[in-house]
Amino acid sequence: MLPLQKITYSLALACLFICLMVFGKVLLVPVVLAFVLWYLINAVDQVMRKLPRIGPASPRGISLSVAAVMVLGIIILVGNLVGQQINDMIDTAPEYWINLELQFARVMTRFGYDEAVTLKTISEGFDVNGYLLGLLTYFTSATRQFLLVLLYTLFLLVEQHTFPRKLAALDLPRHRRNQLMQVLGKLNLAIRAYVGVKFAASFATGLLSYFVIEYAGVDFAVLWAFSIFALNFIPTIGSIAATILPSLMALVQFDYLTPFLIVVIGVGLIQLSIGGLLEPKLYGDALNISPFVIIFSLILWGLLWGVVGMLLCVPITFTLITFLAQFRGTRPVAVLLSRRGRV
Repeated sequence: MLPLQKITYSLALACLFICLMVFGKVLLVPVVLAFVLWYLINAVDQVMRKLPRIGPASPRGISLSVAAVMVLGIIILVGNLVGQQINDMIDTAPEYWINLELQFARVMTRFGYDEAVTLKTISEGFDVNGYLLGLLTYFTSATRQFLLVLLYTLFLLVEQHTFPRKLAALDLPRHRRNQLMQVLGKLNLAIRAYVGVKFAASFATGLLSYFVIEYAGVDFAVLWAFSIFALNFIPTIGSIAATILPSLMALVQFDYLTPFLIVVIGVGLIQLSIGGLLEPKLYGDALNISPFVIIFSLILWGLLWGVVGMLLCVPITFTLITFLAQFRGTRPVAVLLSRRGRV
């Protein structure tokens, strides 16, 4: 095949892939989330089977069922807590808006402006309750979509014992089958390392931030801690947003700066210690992705799939790089996308 034909063929495949991601979003996002949930349940099952009282000798179906109940129970419990806190925030939003107007008037007076310039006059069309109701509507829609994700996950759990037999039934040559198993093994180990480290780091960040926010007396500490936990899965901008949101809440809730400074400094130091220093050491070379590619994939998947795309951009990009590295024609692309040029 001529070089021009190769370029044309590659561009056509890239366009086809992007079109599939855009127009197939409604179908693909629940499936991808189901695979994430299925992977998480299996990871919990593997941890449980290492415990002395359960052990590898216990029936796999029982331990897998217990792991599924545990994971789903935690998700439902956290979802109920977050939904309740959003409702409480909607009820108290007018009080926060009044406090914010008083603080704004005080600041404008210090800068020499008269009282005619108020927050209301420069924020026409900004409806706090409307934004909060939109957040609650999005949360409710995500809850309904979770039922579909749960259905897909159930079928994956039921059929996962047939996956090895299906691979064997492909009747591939031995070297091809060994290569496929090797690639799947590398993907599994790397994604498990990423998910394990990221989950543990995000959980520790959210938990420690909860104590800081609770100590500062900021309302809805559970909601902010969950937001910090979830946003930490978004590279770079997630940790920044996770620090800004509770800090703004402290600024709105109180008419003095001490709680604001406690949240900014406390949560910021936690983010710097865990996200900036601890996580890179724990990752090591598990994820061989260029930092520029991470930012680009964050923007790309955010445009394609919204918040879900931003949360999953790193595992998806790593999977694509590993897949491209298996073929001679696409291996140079994988090399360019890698961190050190080795795939």
